[in-house]
Amino acid sequence: MITEETGLNFDPKYEDTDKLKALSRRGFIGRIAGGLAAGTALLSMAGKAGAKPPIPEDHLPEPDDVAYWNWVADQFIIRDGVSYMNTGTRGPSPGPVHRAQVAAMEGANSNYKSYTSYVYNSDFRTNMRNKMAKYIGCKSNEVAFTNNTTEGMNFGTFGIDMEPGDEIVTTNHDHSSGVQPINLRAARQGTKTVMIDLSSPDFHPPDNPDMLLKAFEAAITPRTKLLSFCHVNYGDGLVLPVKEICEMARSKGILTLVDGAQPPGMLDLDMHALGCDMYAGPCHKWMMASMYTGFFYVKEDIVDRVWPTMYSGPVNGLTMYGMEPTGFAKVYYDEYLAGAAKFELRGSSNAPARVAIDAALDFHNMIGPAAVESRNRHQAVRVANALRNMDGVEVYSSPDPRMSAALVSFKVSGVGTRDLNDTLWERHRIYIRNVTHDEINWDANRTSMHVMVTDAQTDQFIGAIEEIAKEKRL
Repeated sequence: MITEETGLNFDPKYEDTDKLKALSRRGFIGRIAGGLAAGTALLSMAGKAGAKPPIPEDHLPEPDDVAYWNWVADQFIIRDGVSYMNTGTRGPSPGPVHRAQVAAMEGANSNYKSYTSYVYNSDFRTNMRNKMAKYIGCKSNEVAFTNNTTEGMNFGTFGIDMEPGDEIVTTNHDHSSGVQPINLRAARQGTKTVMIDLSSPDFHPPDNPDMLLKAFEAAITPRTKLLSFCHVNYGDGLVLPVKEICEMARSKGILTLVDGAQPPGMLDLDMHALGCDMYAGPCHKWMMASMYTGFFYVKEDIVDRVWPTMYSGPVNGLTMYGMEPTGFAKVYYDEYLAGAAKFELRGSSNAPARVAIDAALDFHNMIGPAAVESRNRHQAVRVANALRNMDGVEVYSSPDPRMSAALVSFKVSGVGTRDLNDTLWERHRIYIRNVTHDEINWDANRTSMHVMVTDAQTDQFIGAIEEIAKEKRL
């Protein structure tokens, strides 16, 4: 069985392979010959519901507009009858994004010279970088494309100069992909990992964001050089007060690295408003691009302080022969050496995956990032409120919109979290996941409410949980 770890961005367990048969070789070549380099040409969005969205172009969709969001859901190639509620692990690409990636693979494999000269060229990459910068609220010279969040977290963790005994502060509800690089640096270089304990029930959820700010402030010492923490905790869906934490850190001369594995594509982001120094995010989750895609934001005023720890470009402006780049090499390196793009100089890249990022940005911009966030929050509130009103169900996600978003974390009393996953799948074809860490006494189910989830599927999920909880009580 193909899994979500494969290079191709689909899984036959969840996605409809019959729909993929329409993507014929003739169709690929026709698109490439027509020069369809970016996702903008794919926004005809000819899904089951028709080619045009059921709202006027000058009207923003309301989060409870059932017809509109059904139309959006129809753009996905998810199998009929499957409710996909695990975007926090991996977001299946909508049809236009999938088609853009597959067409790019066809172009690269059938005529690499023409494809890289006329389609996936410097102009395309520049436009894509500008588009991404606008989407996340930063300058184009502050963003680099990576393979995933983990790669960006490693750049941020290892990229800044530190001395033995210097401290990096993190939390025990962060993801291991952000924490283990910190521990590796400590083991190799003698730095120190300082762990904030968020395992107390007082943090699930906290009474207010100030509790979190105070926990970070209390962990800081004169040796603290970096705060590394999640924007949204993947286990409980807690949204941290990023702006306030970063403001506090900056006032003390401490750098900040934010693990943004969840918010891109879930929330309407603005890096400059958040005020962080570095931010690592994926494009394959809520943004719904290809697997092995992500980005790394570095604030313009510190980019020269962050070393690219995986790197193949000029060092101190010189090639491996000790000379300044000339000719084609100079043109090539000039594209990447202006700001954060230096982090992309690490060997060959995956052009079709990058094209999927571009198409995913078009998909999100077609709907509007604010509208996507509003829809996600609306659905999550519906689910969380319904679960809170059920006997035998505990909801860990905060009812405070400052500390919650589109991940709903919960547990059904007496039902193992993995057993609940299996029951939902076997009875209803509803796909969610659990997050379990016995070391910190954490074991909960988690559902992701994103734009491929319809109102009917949300109702079905609520009904299924109520049914299972009632069965356990009887």
